[in-house]
Amino acid sequence: MMPAEFGATPWGRIWVRTVESTAAAGPNPALPKARSLARNHAATLTVETGRVEAEVVVSGRTQQVRIDLPPWSDQERAEAERLVGKALAEHQNLAAGDLPDSLEADLRREKIGVAVALDDMDAACDCRTRRRPCVHVLATLYTLSQRIDERPLLAVELRSPGWEPAAPADPDWTPLADLDVESFYGP
Repeated sequence: MMPAEFGATPWGRIWVRTVESTAAAGPNPALPKARSLARNHAATLTVETGRVEAEVVVSGRTQQVRIDLPPWSDQERAEAERLVGKALAEHQNLAAGDLPDSLEADLRREKIGVAVALDDMDAACDCRTRRRPCVHVLATLYTLSQRIDERPLLAVELRSPGWEPAAPADPDWTPLADLDVESFYGP
């Protein structure tokens, strides 16, 4: 079985679900084109807390996309920080930027939404299409899901302004600034 192209992890999968909502009356005809654009690296993303910007190139034309995401409430953020801290303490062997899959279920159980529904995000594109969300916004979201699959912590960072998780200390690593240069090699 081949791994999923979009939404290979629970973190990316919840973002794919926002794009491929089953609440729609019928399938969105723009989805195959959006997946193709994401698959072929047509969207170049710039991601920061609360905002995703992209340049999406289609047939030599560049479209500018901006997606603003609402932050978590103070209560959601505090609970998310607690759950993330607990998960990182329990899974100290994770690579930088990774989160355990079980954490996504914990956040969901506490009703802390990681992904944002299309209706709750402020998405804009400079294309002339009247259909919203346009294929460029959808391609941006598919590309975002791939980035989140590669680095799940991004899903949390998107919703939590100013928060930087404390990385567990690596017992085999000492920052150079902590070394006493004069006494390092002996007297």
